[in-house]
Amino acid sequence: MPGAGSKEALSFSGRAGDLLNFFTQFEDLAHSCGLTSSQQCRAVLRYIDSATKRLWISLPEYNNADYDAFKARVLDEYPGAEKGMQFTYRDLERIVLAHAESDISTESELMEFSCQFCPVATWLVKNNKLSERE
Repeated sequence: MPGAGSKEALSFSGRAGDLLNFFTQFEDLAHSCGLTSSQQCRAVLRYIDSATKRLWISLPEYNNADYDAFKARVLDEYPGAEKGMQFTYRDLERIVLAHAESDISTESELMEFSCQFCPVATWLVKNNKLSERE
């Protein structure tokens, strides 16, 4: 497992919408290193800030050393985390308005816009917040 602070290390932003992605990345790494459930409970703490660490180790599931139960409890502590990243129509509108005044004239400018627009639009359509036509 990479040491905390190394360039290969994971880090959790503290935002509920990022928690599922953080756990997915951590689990991929933990499985590739062959960590047990108990070892995963301890190792995941390396990649969070000290305030978050204090919260997570206070959960009873941490002491039971059952990673799946611990992860489920952590997700319960962050409302909306089980849904992952979430967007609103207003998020999409902000992206469009931010680029409305600029004249997208190069491929790199188009890619920059697309990298911001597509994930939000795709999520909104997939979650029935926006129709394909809209």
